[in-house]
Amino acid sequence: MAGRVTFRVIFGGEDDARKLTIESGIPNTVEEFSLQIKTFFQVTEPFRLQYRDREMDDQFMNLLSTSELEDKATVKVVYIPSETTSSNPLTRDASPTIPGIPSSSQEPNDSDSGSSNDTIILSSPETRSCSWPKHFVVPRFSYCAEMMLHTGNNEFNAHGTLLSPTPKTRSDILEGLAEEIMKYTAYPNNEQLEDVAKALIQSHPCLLEKGTRSGYCGWKHYLKIKMMNFRSKLSRAGHPEVAVNSLKNKRKGQEKPAANIKKPRKAEVNFCPNMPRGETRESMEAERVALLTEVKKKKRDEAEIKKKMHHTFSIRRQEVLQEPPIPEFQSRWPALFDVSEINLEFMRLTAIPLTSKFLGELDRQTDNLLKVFNSKGGAAGRKMAAIMAQMDNNEDINVRRDCVLSCLSIYLNEDLDTLVKEHVDIDSREAEADIAEKTMGIYTVRAEGHGPDGPGDGRFADVGVVLEGVEVLHSLQSVSHACVMLYGLIYALNLSYPKNLKRTFEVYQKILMDLDSTKLSPKVQALKLKLLE
Repeated sequence: MAGRVTFRVIFGGEDDARKLTIESGIPNTVEEFSLQIKTFFQVTEPFRLQYRDREMDDQFMNLLSTSELEDKATVKVVYIPSETTSSNPLTRDASPTIPGIPSSSQEPNDSDSGSSNDTIILSSPETRSCSWPKHFVVPRFSYCAEMMLHTGNNEFNAHGTLLSPTPKTRSDILEGLAEEIMKYTAYPNNEQLEDVAKALIQSHPCLLEKGTRSGYCGWKHYLKIKMMNFRSKLSRAGHPEVAVNSLKNKRKGQEKPAANIKKPRKAEVNFCPNMPRGETRESMEAERVALLTEVKKKKRDEAEIKKKMHHTFSIRRQEVLQEPPIPEFQSRWPALFDVSEINLEFMRLTAIPLTSKFLGELDRQTDNLLKVFNSKGGAAGRKMAAIMAQMDNNEDINVRRDCVLSCLSIYLNEDLDTLVKEHVDIDSREAEADIAEKTMGIYTVRAEGHGPDGPGDGRFADVGVVLEGVEVLHSLQSVSHACVMLYGLIYALNLSYPKNLKRTFEVYQKILMDLDSTKLSPKVQALKLKLLE
């Protein structure tokens, strides 16, 4: 498979050109390429693609085959007029760099490519399209506030005079900042509030505060109070992300403001989104029933299932946050327990791809990780050396990934074997009994005599994921793939990380997936520093 390629994607005119990076090379079909553009740039209108044809003096021609593409090519998005499309075809805050593309397990199969599947909308006005930005951009405020700030900045630049904003102006500024913060999160943490306060002072130096070390401590405090009040207003208005934490929605015995607060803890972008405009709980429940009917059909319409899964995302998340038993939830939403849907759900929650990002970053970091593992001594070092020896005569990428993840847990003083249970296919009854008792885990099945050191290729006959005694996934490629899917299910079902593997899953989240990577535990921080050496 080819390596990373980069495209210049033009939307409309030359004044709106964006960079698209795909880690896995040029897509196989135009449909796949269109779906990637649609997904990552949040395009909701139907469109066709054009490319610059050298034989036609670099004129734009319709793209009929990806064989016409090459690295650093320019591609143009041409919208197709439609009476039913949205008036807001493009989200302007789309991320400029794409960390990877979905693997074959995430994409629809070729038979679906030419169907209505390519019109599935993967974003909507009710959901966020990107995570917290690296550089917070201060929005425009009310007309009066902008006039006062403009005058204040001129006075500061000319004479160094600081502005003392009136209570009304300060309120307008804080209101504007709160609304902009809400585009990314309803519950900003301390570092994010500091980012906003710092950006405000940099954009409007006349607001600098005297007598403070940073010059913006007061603004940070004001923002913290403002966001609390802003959430109260949103809760009264019925915004689900904050209304879920209102006292009337607390369970019996938890009627305290600080009890059982439900908010993003693993960098979710869309933790509890609004329902689509014009929809009610009754209409969404009818859509869920229609989805359930479609899933039970012998000849299922996969494109229709994906469309309905996206449309019901908000009501599904609100249901997930009530922490239903997994067997009950699976019976209501069986379509979610599928590899492709877990990938799509993770994309909806975090705005980044799951499988391609996780495995791509694992592969990229493998050489560095092996160096770190080889430097480890003692019993842990010997155990890791024995595991790494399995890679010497085996070129299977899945075996390599499995070994690296096992060594990673051992290095962190944890043991992935506590999560993974291996069975021989003749022990089916024993396997069923183990699954029934398992709260969270991965099971593997090998043919008798086909272990990693025995005859055959050492591959598993089956790999699956178990939650609350229920087999929720099976027929996975490898233990590493099962780890990815389990990680995705933890997000999709709002579960906690396994206590005996919390550092391992922290590495998955903060190093491999780069989600909320600024605050690390000491052990994971030490590993990250060694990987950078």
